[in-house]
Amino acid sequence: MTTILILGIFVVIILIVYFLNNKRSDRNNQNKTNKTLDDFPPKPKWKPNLPVDIDLIYQTAKYYLDGKLQFAIFQNGTVTFFPKYVDNIEESAKASLDKIYNFHPDFNPKTMDDGNYIIEYSQPAFTIVFKDEIEKNWDYIEKNHLDGVCRAEVLTDGQGRHNVFDEIGKISLFGRAKMFLDAQTPVVVKIYNIT
Repeated sequence: MTTILILGIFVVIILIVYFLNNKRSDRNNQNKTNKTLDDFPPKPKWKPNLPVDIDLIYQTAKYYLDGKLQFAIFQNGTVTFFPKYVDNIEESAKASLDKIYNFHPDFNPKTMDDGNYIIEYSQPAFTIVFKDEIEKNWDYIEKNHLDGVCRAEVLTDGQGRHNVFDEIGKISLFGRAKMFLDAQTPVVVKIYNIT
């Protein structure tokens, strides 16, 4: 009888330990899942805080688009444009930005004829990085550019190196970091409509 009682107590202890370990494991897995969900889509740590000249972006975007396309500018300077006429520019702009953000935010830098750069994305959108902005803030850009890389993101340069950036790569990460800010809080601040 004593052996059965000891064996019963032993089984109860094993079940309690097993239950507590599973509970702890479930909590840890839930925390990992929540953390992953909170970080999806992945976004960079860099949140550029330099002033944004919306009027200059407006004039420059109008020039780049030859004044022939509708476009919207978000509060951190991201420009979305529309090759075909849209009725609701603001809603269409937000939808375009959401597509960039919720899929892989590929980017392509392009040097413009005025010496500025545009960072283009998978949808008709870009961020302008002005040559004056680069000159005035180069130390800031160079210091923070690696924080412009998203979690687990591997970007390959023309030489096949991973997450090694030349000057244009650093400028691109700066522009794209501003796009990420707009995508997380999409506020359209200015619209150009063709008539």
